[in-house]
Amino acid sequence: MSKTKLASAIGMACVCTSSFAQEEVGIDLGAFELVPTLTTTVGFNDNVTRSNDEGIDSWFSTIVPRFTLVNNFGLNSLRLGYQLSRGDYFSSSADDYTDHLLFASLDYELNSRHRVNTSINFEDGHDDRGESFSIGRGSELDSPDEFKESEVDFTYSYGALSAQARLDLNLNFRDKDYKLGTEEYLVRDRTKTTVGGTFYYNIGAATDLLFETTITDVEYAFAISEATSFDSIETAYLVGAQWQSTASTSGYAKIGYQDKDFDAAGRENFSGVKWQAGVVWEPLERATFILDTKNQARETNGDGNFIRNKDVSVLWRHEWLQRLRTEAGIGFGTSDYEGSGRSDDIKDLRFAVVYEFRRWLTFNLGYTYSERDSNRDVIDYDQNIYRLTAKITL
Repeated sequence: MSKTKLASAIGMACVCTSSFAQEEVGIDLGAFELVPTLTTTVGFNDNVTRSNDEGIDSWFSTIVPRFTLVNNFGLNSLRLGYQLSRGDYFSSSADDYTDHLLFASLDYELNSRHRVNTSINFEDGHDDRGESFSIGRGSELDSPDEFKESEVDFTYSYGALSAQARLDLNLNFRDKDYKLGTEEYLVRDRTKTTVGGTFYYNIGAATDLLFETTITDVEYAFAISEATSFDSIETAYLVGAQWQSTASTSGYAKIGYQDKDFDAAGRENFSGVKWQAGVVWEPLERATFILDTKNQARETNGDGNFIRNKDVSVLWRHEWLQRLRTEAGIGFGTSDYEGSGRSDDIKDLRFAVVYEFRRWLTFNLGYTYSERDSNRDVIDYDQNIYRLTAKITL
């Protein structure tokens, strides 16, 4: 499980209608509207580099200004934007970072049967020391592990939303290039090109069966030899459904087969079960529960041929008053590094109190606990993070 697992569940919750969703108020620039936001955080991290011994503890601050140009024309929408993320650790300047994100998206409906959704993102970002490829070795780095990542996503949809059958065709390209240039770290740089399609068949007023297939070409920029290359072709075939059975319940579930075929003869190929599921349940007007689970193979971060992940997370959000809510989540995961014998158990706990002080100002007082328990003791760790966040809009 990655640090974003519970965040993804919270993201699912935010899709639901909520009185807490801050209204986007922008500045009229004619054809576009400029929507600025500013998010600032102060907090304390008791294990900055995710060390298994006495790690670094530090107070920290982050500031994230974001500017989005929005043009809504008819049923269509064009968005362009930039986000800056600056983080400072008061007792560990080696972990300070500055990230940049450029993004653009277009939702365009040619007519009732033809729709296009496309997005382009470029990130000049980082992994924290002790995260991803530097697990258990964060102190060996002099600074965060920086990378540049580009992604292009294009989806063409055929069929009216009210039709019994619909088809989505998708193309996704992602390129990731890390800054560190030693052989040990060069082997991480890669591109992934995915083509796929999803067929939806309506079997009721609120339920669609779905059939999905994807093919992904994974190419690494560097290999010490052909025998050690991580290049591969991945294929996946899934069947499932998406539904909104009542006003209080919606979700999706997909299960099927995944295959990973390496170019290098010395690496063992993989085939097995893959599933994804998510359910949003609102038993009361002010209470929401979100379940999210996945089982899939993904690229390695340094050990083995690839990682087999099983993750499950649950989030409970409750609106106690018109301007006050709490969010509590727990996530569990296992990561088996095929070909190396390594196995990790991951646990995340999260709690937050969110208060909408004004329409344009929201406070979030939160706590996060993360833990890794591995059969390689050197990479075990636990981490506590306390934070107070303020989000400001116009």
